Amino acid sequence: MASHLHPKPQVRLDRALFKARSGESLLIIAYALSLYLLPLALFVWVANTASTLWTLVCLPLVVLAGYGLFLQAILGHEGFHFNLSANPMRSCYLGIATSSLLPGFCVTGYFVDHWQHHRYSNSAKDPDYQLFSRYHTLASRITLSRLIATLRYLQTTWRLAFGPLVNPSALPLSSAQVQWLARCNIACQVVWLSLYGLAIWLVDGLLLGFSLSLAVAFLLSAVNAYQEHAFDTGHLLPPARSRTSRLNTWLHAGSNFHLEHHFYPAVPCWRLPKVHRQLLEAGWYESRQYLLEKHFVRSFRYATGRHPYRTNTVNDTHP
Repeated sequence: MASHLHPKPQVRLDRALFKARSGESLLIIAYALSLYLLPLALFVWVANTASTLWTLVCLPLVVLAGYGLFLQAILGHEGFHFNLSANPMRSCYLGIATSSLLPGFCVTGYFVDHWQHHRYSNSAKDPDYQLFSRYHTLASRITLSRLIATLRYLQTTWRLAFGPLVNPSALPLSSAQVQWLARCNIACQVVWLSLYGLAIWLVDGLLLGFSLSLAVAFLLSAVNAYQEHAFDTGHLLPPARSRTSRLNTWLHAGSNFHLEHHFYPAVPCWRLPKVHRQLLEAGWYESRQYLLEKHFVRSFRYATGRHPYRTNTVNDTHP
C-alpha cells in the first residue's frame, strides 16, 4: 500500500459516527436540493419579472444553485461509500437518484475510479493522480480535467451496464449488482434529462438559470480535485487537504473535510466536522497546519499551476 508521511490518526472515534441513518440522509438530500432549487427558482422569477439590471444583481443566486447542483455529485459519492443507508444497495440507489441531477455525471463509473483512489491514494496507481496530474495550468484544469473525467465515468458506466459482467474495481458488490446499478444510473440520467427538457420548455428563463448553474457546478467540480490534493512542492507526502471555513462546510455539507474523509471514509460527510474537532482536540494537527486551508477564497488558489497534483509515494506496491 502507498505509504504516507501522515498515517491514520490513533484517535478513538465514537462508533455512532460510522452508522448510516436514513433520516439524517434524507435531511441532507433535502438540504442539497433546497440549495439548488430555491436560488434557481428565485433567479428565474427575477429574470422573468424584473429588469436586466436586477437580473445581473441576482447572479450570485446561480452561484448558490451551482453549489447545490455540485452537492448532488457529493451525495452520489456518499451513496457509493454506503453512507446514505445501512443497506448498501439502497445507499447506492439514493446516490444515483440524486447525482443524476447533474447531467452527464455517472456516479457508478466514477466510483470505479474512486474506490482505487482510496486504495492507492497519492500513488502512481491512483486513477485520480493519473488523470488530474496531466494538467498544469489553471485554464486546462478548469476546462479539460473535469470534461475528460466526466466522459471517462460515462464510458465506464455504459461498459458496466451493457458489457460483460465484471467488477473491475473490486467493489464490495457482486458483478450483477454493479451491472444493475450502472443500468439504473443511465436510466436516471435519461429521466432527469427528460424532466429538465420539459421544464425548460414550460418555464421561461429556466434555460438561462439552469445553464449558468450548471456552468458553476462544472467549474466547482473542476477545481475541487486540486483544492483537495494539490500541494506546494515543498510539502512531502500529503494525503489530502481539509478546507475548514464555516462557509465551505455549509456549501459542501461537510465534505470539505477531505483529509478526515480519507482517514474515515465510512463516516458520512456531514459528520466529518465533528471528526475534525476531535483530531484538533487530540493535537494531531499541531505540526500539520499545511494540511488545512482555513480561508474560503484562498482555497481556490490550489487550482493554479503553482500547486502540482503529484504522487508522493514511498511504496507503490499493495499487499
